[in-house]
Amino acid sequence: MTGRATDRKGKNKDTKSISNELDENLATFTLPDSLPCSEVDFPVLIHTRAKANWKEIVEETDNNLKELEEYAASKMDPVPKSQFLKTECDYVKRDIFVHLIPALEETLNKAIIWEALKIQKCFFNGIDHIAQVLWNNNPKYPARKIMDLHLFNMPWVREYLKIKPRPYYPKSWLWPENYAATLIQKSVRQYFVQREEEVQEMRDFWRKIEAEDNLPEMDTNPYLAKKFASLQTFHKKQ
Repeated sequence: MTGRATDRKGKNKDTKSISNELDENLATFTLPDSLPCSEVDFPVLIHTRAKANWKEIVEETDNNLKELEEYAASKMDPVPKSQFLKTECDYVKRDIFVHLIPALEETLNKAIIWEALKIQKCFFNGIDHIAQVLWNNNPKYPARKIMDLHLFNMPWVREYLKIKPRPYYPKSWLWPENYAATLIQKSVRQYFVQREEEVQEMRDFWRKIEAEDNLPEMDTNPYLAKKFASLQTFHKKQ
């Protein structure tokens, strides 16, 4: 027992001495100011060959040139043109397209709503709509925009239609497909029902009664009453 105790005490002394030495070494250790190149692992730079895209280069140069031109134009004072140098293109761009292009866009949207681009004949008239939009949005008459009249309610259109009236639109232009299909089915069914003998007899009976009520001579003239009763079919005069 005494031998084991002495061994443990010796081991404790050794561990204490080792820990003390490590503490002393760490306290005295300092990093050097520089290291030799042989001891440093520098990162290796991988060189990749860039592939030049000619289109991107051209687009970039064009954009740069445009920016330079715009900047130079912004710094320059605008030179007003004389009345003699103004061309028709300037007049069209400044005074006509400003009002015409919005009218055309609105007309195209209306044509899409009415499906005028799919149907050969349609109720929607693009020229009438353009005239209506331009007349209502005339900048010289701002009150027209508030009223927003339809083309056929405009006074000058009414006067013109009195002189040269337009023909009425056919039903195929006014009715949608579903409504037209129901009317066609209705007329066909009516024809097949009215051609039956019982229905024709009933219709002739009511026609005779209506004619007797409208003829006061029927009561006083027996010959007329007898002839009228002998008729098998009676067709009412239009």
